[in-house]
Amino acid sequence: MNYWQYRSSVIIAFVCLVLGLAIVVIARSNVLMQQEIQQRQQRLNTSIFTPQAQQIANNVLQDMGSVASTNAPMRALLAKHGYTLQTPQPAPAAGPLKPVTEEK
Repeated sequence: MNYWQYRSSVIIAFVCLVLGLAIVVIARSNVLMQQEIQQRQQRLNTSIFTPQAQQIANNVLQDMGSVASTNAPMRALLAKHGYTLQTPQPAPAAGPLKPVTEEK
């Protein structure tokens, strides 16, 4: 092995060592970042999706539905996001009232 082959193999080995260390450092930072994201997600899940928050969301949707019965843009907004209004069916028209007679 002559001098330039030795130098090039040492340089290549050094570059491989540096790249290997960079991969280890990046992998470690990825693990730490992933743990932090999981902790944040857990905090969000416990704070946002509580029964109280779900009740508030249901109340907001009910209020939006009541407004949408008379407001076309609100009705379109709800329909755009997959919510449909269930309008109450009108009661059948009653005929004239007949007096109740007792039969003897």
